[in-house]
Amino acid sequence: MEGHAHGRIWFRERWHRHRRSSPRCYCCRDRDLRRRSREADLVRQNLHPSNNILPINPLTPTTRCVDKPGLLLKSHGENLTPGQHPYARPDSEWQQGKNPKALLSIIQEVKPHVLIGTSTHPKSFTEPIVREMAKHVHRPIIMPLSNPTRLHEADPKDLYAWTEGRALIATGSPFPPVSYAGREYEIAECNNSCAFPGIGLGMVLSRSRLLTKGLIIAAVKAIAAKAPAVGDPRRGLVPGVEDVWEVSVMVAVAVVRAAVREGVAREEGIPPVGDEGDGEGEEEREGELEAWVRAQMWEPRYRELVRVEKRGSGREGGVSALARGEAGTGGTSREAR
Repeated sequence: MEGHAHGRIWFRERWHRHRRSSPRCYCCRDRDLRRRSREADLVRQNLHPSNNILPINPLTPTTRCVDKPGLLLKSHGENLTPGQHPYARPDSEWQQGKNPKALLSIIQEVKPHVLIGTSTHPKSFTEPIVREMAKHVHRPIIMPLSNPTRLHEADPKDLYAWTEGRALIATGSPFPPVSYAGREYEIAECNNSCAFPGIGLGMVLSRSRLLTKGLIIAAVKAIAAKAPAVGDPRRGLVPGVEDVWEVSVMVAVAVVRAAVREGVAREEGIPPVGDEGDGEGEEEREGELEAWVRAQMWEPRYRELVRVEKRGSGREGGVSALARGEAGTGGTSREAR
């Protein structure tokens, strides 16, 4: 995502969050306010310069939020929850004719690179809003995550049309591929199906005392490394469920490694993981840890089904010896009866 270092907007159903350094708009329902604030905290931590993701100045305000009365401002006072306080902006920033209640106005001011929606407000990402966003970033990231599908903030085919095929899109519900300008683009479904199996496996194998933010960030980075779009821009941003097995292995490896480095792992048989940034022998250690994880994974194997034909008539004669489990036993089983 080279060059994505301006702003992020989190747009909720009557709730918008803005980030000045990695644009995103996130929508969620009122009952989710506290959880969404915690997610904003996690994203902000993950985008810190120490993670080598974006060149963000830690002193630069990166997140804005908009609730029912509009953009979260200091003047909202007691109406702010504890999780919202860090994201409330000084009223002085939104003077001189700026409208802190309109998403279009907010995007014009923040110039976000990422727009995330969980508002359940259908079609809220309108053409003027998306086109305005696309003016300021070459590859806008737009994620209408509300579900079911009828509540999506925008249709992927419209997003591709309004951005001339430049948008990077993930949705909260399944969508078919979109054709634009003679090319077909996969639409990634952004859900937890590729995250939770690997996180759970890593926690169980490491016997971690806690599921820390660092472990979650490690899992997210492992998923991002497996993004199909990394190899082909027409593929999805998130791996599909058909790849969940291999993705889960990599996520579990990342979680176990992070648990060891953070000192929360209690399993004593984990192969050495080394210190972060220690490149010597890293590839060998990675292979050992991956093999250790794979050796402890349960793999479902199903016996081949064999069609059994009926024979004879009556309750006893109508079922074959094979169906009764007598195949290969000769007369022994009959004598036992």
